Amino acid sequence: MAVIWLMLDITGSPSFTGFIAFAATVPALLFGLFAGVLADHYRRRTLMLISDAARFLLILIVPILYINGLLSPYVLAGIVFVTASFGTLFNPSRDAIIPELVGPQHLLKVNTLMQSTGYLAYFVGLFGAGIVLNVVGISNLFFFDAATFLISFAMIFLISYPRPAVRSTTYENRHLSELKKGLDYVWKIDRRLFWIILITALNNLFIMGPAVVGLPLLIKEVWDGSGQEFAFIESTYGIGMLLSVFLVYRLSGRFTKGTWLMLALMYDGLTYIPLFLVGHLPVDPFWLTVGTIFVHSLGIPFIQVTRTTLIHSIVPGDIQGRVFSMINLGVVGFMSISVALTGIVAEWVSARTIFLVIGICATLTGIIGISIRSIRTAD
Repeated sequence: MAVIWLMLDITGSPSFTGFIAFAATVPALLFGLFAGVLADHYRRRTLMLISDAARFLLILIVPILYINGLLSPYVLAGIVFVTASFGTLFNPSRDAIIPELVGPQHLLKVNTLMQSTGYLAYFVGLFGAGIVLNVVGISNLFFFDAATFLISFAMIFLISYPRPAVRSTTYENRHLSELKKGLDYVWKIDRRLFWIILITALNNLFIMGPAVVGLPLLIKEVWDGSGQEFAFIESTYGIGMLLSVFLVYRLSGRFTKGTWLMLALMYDGLTYIPLFLVGHLPVDPFWLTVGTIFVHSLGIPFIQVTRTTLIHSIVPGDIQGRVFSMINLGVVGFMSISVALTGIVAEWVSARTIFLVIGICATLTGIIGISIRSIRTAD
């Protein structure tokens, strides 16, 4: 939140705001797949520690440069790019380490718990940022952010393995060979994964740019809101996701995981469409935006929890890092394209119109997915 708003404050430009979001997400396109190879061949806990240590140090640089008047938009983008590059190691390692720590019968429960704590942190972090922002200023938020990575490092350091990690017994040739094996598995052996990754990528191409860049532009455009209001609106995601994650656990048996995933993608698009009405209805635009984001956020756990558990269920352990890196490529990598395009398009088209168009397009991705029988029946 602080990076997006800081860039908007420094430049006042939708294009630069999209640029900083692009810098934060494009490393997933460049390095994401190789990060999955590393996650399958090195200790996942070690990769997570390296990722957190690097991000702690890099984020500390931002407020130091800002306070000394040395932080230009391009320097900020460079720091964000390197920080995100180390971040590509974290997600596939985190997702793939879970089956090493718990048995298959507990995967849904543990993934639900993992996501719920993440959603709680999302709410507390953003709501807390909104409160702290007026007290310490936006640059000092980065000191708090750096501290969270240090705490994360300490928690991961305490993880112990109750049983040996699953790894390939052969490590032939080089990383490119291992990457090809992962791609071949998705393309030739289990085509369900190909379709899931493709539909995930398309959905994020439509959704994530407006979610990351479009929302602060909407706040500025409709009622010239503040960074504090942006933080409070973003924290609404955490409330909705935290409430909904328990529904995922209770309702998961009603449909297959593949069906839930595609229904959730349809819901993901439909519930962004009402943002087109913000400022057009005789309702306080702040509260209409909050309500819309809350309703939208209820569907996110049905995407994240079911997708993660589905991968754990149908993919062998020694290749999960590579598959999760492909999922991450579809989520974060295509987000990088989406945020860049949103920043450019927003120079000519209102944020409200953008939300209307992408809501319709994202809904169509879920409809396409649920029409494919192999995805609909995947469990």
